[in-house]
Amino acid sequence: MWRLSPSAGALLLLLLLLLACAPGGSTPLPPPDVAARPPLPEDYLRHVAYEVPINEHVLLRWPERAMPLRVHLPPPPAGLLTDPDAAREAVRLGVLGWSDVVAPGLPSFVFVDDPGEADVPIVWSAKPRGWFIASCSYEIDVFNRRLDVSHVLISGRWRGGDEAPLPQLEAAVLHEIGHALGLTGHSPSPGDVMYKYVTHETRPVLSERDRRTLQALYSRPNGARVLGARTIR
Repeated sequence: MWRLSPSAGALLLLLLLLLACAPGGSTPLPPPDVAARPPLPEDYLRHVAYEVPINEHVLLRWPERAMPLRVHLPPPPAGLLTDPDAAREAVRLGVLGWSDVVAPGLPSFVFVDDPGEADVPIVWSAKPRGWFIASCSYEIDVFNRRLDVSHVLISGRWRGGDEAPLPQLEAAVLHEIGHALGLTGHSPSPGDVMYKYVTHETRPVLSERDRRTLQALYSRPNGARVLGARTIR
């Protein structure tokens, strides 16, 4: 059997190493933790379908003819926030952040003075409610495939009483308007506005996955069933 001498073997090993490191050689493998991490899907629609009591999941959204959605945004109560005008503007921007994501005019919003005319009434809370600074309450009729919003409640303060910074307030409202548009669950990824937690690092900017998920929702029939859904509350 033919064998390499120790010196020849060392030279061959060195040559192989040089070839591997030369320009045009193989691309180095990513670190093990990155290589093992699966890529994120393009959207998270299966996580935001509405869960009905019979263990099914359906998609509920506004019909195109309902646009623009009418939003009532009153000023904050006196003494609630340090700069009520700036806080109201942050809320307004949070509402408008979803505009035209699906298509021009879908969704779209118009602000109205009469709360009785509003599709999305915004209500200020005089004191913090739990571990959130904003929340969305629904009135849903699954059998008639109807999605209505009772109100979006905003306190602007955390449970301990600390006032939320304006970018955080805007991000929280952007999140809740996502719920109001029909994204009734949460994204599993912290990089999305619809992730279940709004933190100090959350930016009031929609991710590409946020956009694709709303587009996927509004491309499907209202009331469509979602097989294999796993809604994240």
